[in-house]
Amino acid sequence: MSSIKILTFLLAIFFCNSAIAQKIVVINIQFLIDNNILYQDTIKEIEKSQQAYLQKFKNIENDLQSILNEIEESKLLLNENEINKKINKYNVDLSDFKKLVEDFNFHYQNQIISIRDSILEEILFILENYAIENNIDLILDSTSYLIASNNIDITNDINLELENIDLKLEYKDFEKN
Repeated sequence: MSSIKILTFLLAIFFCNSAIAQKIVVINIQFLIDNNILYQDTIKEIEKSQQAYLQKFKNIENDLQSILNEIEESKLLLNENEINKKINKYNVDLSDFKKLVEDFNFHYQNQIISIRDSILEEILFILENYAIENNIDLILDSTSYLIASNNIDITNDINLELENIDLKLEYKDFEKN
């Protein structure tokens, strides 16, 4: 029985020493991506690109509203068959418009995800090199822990390296899709 206690004690000491010997750091990935100058500039370019389409969508929406108003006004003048034809055409046009807006939103959402993934890939490459150079055993994202000392936060170090890289962040306009 005493040999089991000694073995347990030795194992506990061994595992405690190896846990203490590990070097752990944390990083705020979200901060690095959101505050990247090239990312912010690319998002502004995307927003400018979207403005022309948003005006086109507003015009289509106004046209659809006019058609709906015309249908309402002509209910007294047209027979039921003619009204139904106009309503069916309006519904088809409205459905097409909703599909176009959904495609537009989906396209730009995917473009932003792709851009963020490109930045994340570069951050991971920097982190791999940083971990090797600094003998880091574990890197945690800031969302993976509750409280940590600022001494182990390497976000600023990685941000400096990321700023020195000329990232090529590209996106496709909606019509070119």
